[in-house]
Amino acid sequence: MPEKVRVELGEVSRIELNRPEKKNALDLRVLEELNAVLDQVKEEEPRVVVLAGKGDTFCSGLDTSVLAELAGWEENRLLPVIDLAQQVIVKIRKMECPVVAACQRYAIGGGMQLALAADLRLATPGTIFFLREPEFGILPDMGALHLLPRIVGDGVARDFILGGRRMTAEEGERVGLVNGIFPSLEEGTRLYVERILSLHPLPLRESKKLLESGWGEDLDSNMAGAKEAQLRCLRGLRT
Repeated sequence: MPEKVRVELGEVSRIELNRPEKKNALDLRVLEELNAVLDQVKEEEPRVVVLAGKGDTFCSGLDTSVLAELAGWEENRLLPVIDLAQQVIVKIRKMECPVVAACQRYAIGGGMQLALAADLRLATPGTIFFLREPEFGILPDMGALHLLPRIVGDGVARDFILGGRRMTAEEGERVGLVNGIFPSLEEGTRLYVERILSLHPLPLRESKKLLESGWGEDLDSNMAGAKEAQLRCLRGLRT
């Protein structure tokens, strides 16, 4: 049976959703494979991780056939599935190195939430970002309620979640959702990753941790953490 998630390990590790015939829709096996692959990638200690989708679509979200099945399950069967999906998001978000989501055509529902878990989002012109879960009577439980307001601001996030907002890559770039738009996503991602690789990895790792912890800290606490991190960086220059 073909893998639904492919991985290339290395200094630049690439995780690729591999259901192009289903627009890389998420089913239980995709989530299970993603969960396992993220552990593999973490062990490799890459400098950059690229999260991508094979074919013409990044990810069209939860497979609707799976949703129909889940709707009939009891809570004791549903909770492990929700836990699995959320665990994938946490593992992406807590990756020590920068994670780049390379999005083409559609990043919808769970697909958009995968992209939100990344540090940076690149896209092709016209790529659509959309949280469609409320259309199906569910909510976006894979991190969007926490991450989206921090990326685009509270008002725009509420427009996505409560108002059914669809946003193109071009609009997303204006509000900070998208960090770069490239007609050739492969070439654009390569150039962007090269820029990251030109920087020293230790301050990137330390800065990422402080960016994340800073949401729950006051300025003094965050600067104290930055002081300790700076000392580690300076010690690293001496070794």
